[in-house]
Amino acid sequence: MKRWAGYPVVFMVVLATVYGAAVSAVAVATRDRVEAGARARLRGHVLAAFGLPVPADPLAVDRAWAAAVAERADDRGSYFEAKGPDGAILGFAFPFGGPGFWGPIRGVLAVDPRGERILGLSFTEHRETPGLGGRIAEPWFRDQFKGQAPGALTFVSRPPRGPGEVEAITGATQTSTRLAAFLNPFLVGLKDRAPLRAGGGG
Repeated sequence: MKRWAGYPVVFMVVLATVYGAAVSAVAVATRDRVEAGARARLRGHVLAAFGLPVPADPLAVDRAWAAAVAERADDRGSYFEAKGPDGAILGFAFPFGGPGFWGPIRGVLAVDPRGERILGLSFTEHRETPGLGGRIAEPWFRDQFKGQAPGALTFVSRPPRGPGEVEAITGATQTSTRLAAFLNPFLVGLKDRAPLRAGGGG
């Protein structure tokens, strides 16, 4: 028996509708879990930038967050404030981001309450090449920023010889150059963020 000429079109429409509905149903059913996972990852990065322990369990991350960190906002966007067990402010963390070599690079950087010293930074997103530009997420690279005074840093192709220098990643010139291009203006502008304008400390 000869099939109707429009059968393939109708079949594809029905198939697309069924699969589309299934995918949508899965997305709706898992949305809360996905959002909770993304929230826990961001909170883990912020805790790491402050130098605070990052639990492996997402629920433990939420508890650590509730005990130490609060999200604030000023005229330039959101930032995070961390306090110690005694209620004293440990510092402030600010999101940053810009174009990398293969896609956006985003992260969060924490400074002491007066904005005089970098406590740490963590990269929340990047698409740089694993083993090359992707090494920006490795501890050896991130740890170079700890203790530096916020301000323009010089990326050098050798071990740093003094304050204000950061060793660039060998073989990833474009990643290092692009990171410096947006991170340095961000660092210079930190002094204008509301919690730091009055000398910090809230």
